[in-house]
This record gives sequence, C-alpha cells and structure tokens, in this order.
Amino acid sequence: MDPLVIVAGIPTALALFGVIRKNRMFFLTGYFLYALIVVPNEIMTYNATGEVAHLAYAFLWGVQAVLAFPNRLNYDGTKVFKSFGIKVFLSLSAVNLFGVLLVQAMPASLELTETTKSIAAAYHGLLAVLPLVGVFLMTTDRIPAGTND
Repeated sequence: MDPLVIVAGIPTALALFGVIRKNRMFFLTGYFLYALIVVPNEIMTYNATGEVAHLAYAFLWGVQAVLAFPNRLNYDGTKVFKSFGIKVFLSLSAVNLFGVLLVQAMPASLELTETTKSIAAAYHGLLAVLPLVGVFLMTTDRIPAGTND
C-alpha cells in the first residue's frame, strides 16, 4: 500500500475528531494538513509529467489550505461570522467532492492501485461530508458562541 495513503489518514482523522468534538481548530487543522500533502504531491507529478492538470489540482488544494488555515478567532454567532463559516465549509466540501470524482476518474497504475484509489476516494468523500455537518451545526445554532473551538 502507498505510504501516502496512510499519512493522509492522519489529517482525515483529525478533521473527523474536530467534528465529533465540535472543535473548529482540529477540524481546520485536518483540512490544512491534508492540503499540505496534496499540493507537493501534485507539484511533483506536474514536474515529472508536465501535465498542466496536476498544477491545477495543486492550486485547488492550495485554496483549501488557505481556507482552512487554522486561526484562534472566537466564534461569536453573528450573521457575518456564520455566513463566512458556511461559505468556507461549502468550499471545502466542493473541493473534496471534486477529489472523489478526480480519484475515480484516474486510471489504475503501478503507483495508483485500485485499493489506493478506493481509500483516497473514501478520504475525500469523508472530507466532503464533514463540512456539511459543520454547516448544519452552524445553521441550527448548535455551536456555542464565544469559544475558540
């Protein structure tokens, strides 16, 4: 099995832990670290193959890194913060939904076996669903205001 798949499980688990604990810091850190795995890998693939698509993938997950950069802002429950949070979470969901489609569309090879594709698609699928849980929690006021979590 590709060691990168095992390494990618750590930030995925961290994001899941963040949702379970309703801790925004862990949640965002998981997405940020996942992007830091994807971006260099796609840049190296672009350098090796020259395929511009890999540069576009690196850019897209670079956007995820920027959106998910962890911060210690207090969630104050205002409409502005809630609106911003929902937009960020929906963007994270869209990036990873694209990741599911992308992994499924890639042909199997020596580096990318069917098992690796399935695991990567599952990670992206989980990372596409978790922000939707955050959106639900924010829209139903189930995230306590005034905390760094």
